[in-house]
Amino acid sequence: MEKRKAHHDLAAIQSLFANGNGPMTRTAIRSAQAIGYLPSEICEVICELEPKHFVKSATAHNPVNPNCWHDTYIFDDVEIELFIKFAGEDIENIVLTSFKER
Repeated sequence: MEKRKAHHDLAAIQSLFANGNGPMTRTAIRSAQAIGYLPSEICEVICELEPKHFVKSATAHNPVNPNCWHDTYIFDDVEIELFIKFAGEDIENIVLTSFKER
């Protein structure tokens, strides 16, 4: 299932990352480091996201889970366009799963 409205509240996500240390997968951290971002800088970018950067929301497809929603954002940061994805059933278990060059 896919929709054009964010499933998770962006402000709530940003509050998780505001202290410079939000929930991230190792894959997200590694891909961010590969393009020159430290974990603290990832958090800074997330705190700069606005609703206009939202692209789509979709349920997990591998494995299939109709309760786990992935919110995708595209953000232009200086000279790089970033693909940013959060996943979780609700805000209590949201995690950054992707932070890479688009």
